[in-house]
Amino acid sequence: MGSALFLILACAEPPAPWEGPVLTQPREALTVAQLQDTQTLELLDMSFFARPDWAEDSSREFSGTLRFEDSELLAPKDRESYEGEDSFPALTLELVSDGGLLHAQPMGVIDTRAESASYWDVYVGTGAIWEEPDDGGWSRASLPVNLLGRYVGEVRNCVATWVFDDTQTSNVYLQCSQETAVLDAGQLGDLRAMLPVGFTPLEADPALLAEAQARYAARIPVEPLAELDAEGEIAAHFDRDHVTNASTSLGGVYWDGTLYLHPAATRHGPFPYPQDMRHGVFSVTKSMAGALAMFTLAERYGDEVFDAQIVDYVPALADLPEWQGVSFSHCLNMVTGTRAGEDLLYEPLELAPDSETAIQNIAAFGDYPEAPGEAFNYATTNTFVLSYAMERYVQEREGPDAHYWDIVHDSVLVPIGAQDFAVLHTRDEAPQDRVPILGLGGLPSADSALKIALLIANEGEHNGQQLLSRTRVREALGREDFEGYKAWSGLRYRHSFWVQSVRVGGCKVELTYMEGLGDNRVVLFPSGAVSLQFTDEFDDDFKELVRAVEGLHSSCD
Repeated sequence: MGSALFLILACAEPPAPWEGPVLTQPREALTVAQLQDTQTLELLDMSFFARPDWAEDSSREFSGTLRFEDSELLAPKDRESYEGEDSFPALTLELVSDGGLLHAQPMGVIDTRAESASYWDVYVGTGAIWEEPDDGGWSRASLPVNLLGRYVGEVRNCVATWVFDDTQTSNVYLQCSQETAVLDAGQLGDLRAMLPVGFTPLEADPALLAEAQARYAARIPVEPLAELDAEGEIAAHFDRDHVTNASTSLGGVYWDGTLYLHPAATRHGPFPYPQDMRHGVFSVTKSMAGALAMFTLAERYGDEVFDAQIVDYVPALADLPEWQGVSFSHCLNMVTGTRAGEDLLYEPLELAPDSETAIQNIAAFGDYPEAPGEAFNYATTNTFVLSYAMERYVQEREGPDAHYWDIVHDSVLVPIGAQDFAVLHTRDEAPQDRVPILGLGGLPSADSALKIALLIANEGEHNGQQLLSRTRVREALGREDFEGYKAWSGLRYRHSFWVQSVRVGGCKVELTYMEGLGDNRVVLFPSGAVSLQFTDEFDDDFKELVRAVEGLHSSCD
């Protein structure tokens, strides 16, 4: 599947850059009258969804609930729709403004299955409110909305906007012009909808506001990439066209306490809320979540968890000869010796209706001739087996209601301020039975991805507290006597992190990095720099990016 998709992408011609009109005063689109109508508009530049320079502060705050019902999404494509894919889901948002910012509750992933037939779950970020002189006394609101697919962790990056006064709102208009969704290579994914809503004014909840303010204030400081990258060499990498005229959803480089972000490209102009974009990072999840979970359990229970045996925690595999001797570490490092591969991913795991069916499917794969630990064989199903086993390992120690991802969230993500990082789970009917797929489905923002990367780079320590096993993290970073496993040409694999050396000037720099389908990538530089690139268009050559970053802050010294 991956190679065929690569050929589609490599042969495609990028479309011409967007040349549609941008917002000017007075506005010609998303007017008060249009937002009070039911007609879906043509595709618009993202500037129409953002606060313009000539706007004024809103004379009123926004505090209340917006209630959405299942509504039609205009979603042109060259394939049949998934069930519920063309529907915006029913959900209720509680919103409160403060100082021009608009905060939403719930603050994490909104699972819409209980009250909607839509395919999409939702993640809402922090937006804005303002007023424009030509709106006749109405105030405006704008909100980043991320639509999350339930099969492979795809994300559609959208913005919603509406007008309001003290007692009522208009309809809400939504447009999605960027995504990380490589399995939809045959279509660009532009979604639009005019969404009717019910509005209930409420007094602002002080606790909600305080929590939202604290989360917003805890973000890593952000500056334009141009301040770090004066010659534009890093930006040139992020701007390379592939299939669309906006191939990189978001790119940036962290250095010395600041994240330098390149403007977040969409097919219709820059995304107004880059820090509130969520990204489907596919196999980056193996490092960002899989390794993170294993390092967390090793710190909590001892490093010997790496030697725990899969057959002791996965009953469906307990009597199979090929799984005897396979440890948690073997699964993390892709050296199980069992039959596996990405050709066995889609139907056995991604389409499985629940975790038990997925495990039974994997049990039927069979064996390879190598013994555990002998040969690298990359397979997302190995990571899922590890996830299933970790769930039972934790429940054996902490009771049947314990879930390992809750432990990771509470003991690691919350302390580092990355509690907005979420992972895709299996689709079991009962929520308590759902298990992280773990080999794909990570849904980070730039901020949460960076905070996890910095925790790894700092050997699992945060503010003087050891959150992860230092020994196991040091092994992943090549700082202990553990070489990992030889993968493909010139690459090694250590505890789910890729390792590659790149010649820069007079030295070779060994890079430890996370990588996922589409060439999503988080690179840890020995210098202390971190680069982020979220994309779905197979930008597989990142050596020039490495050299550009190294040219600013060398790891060779």
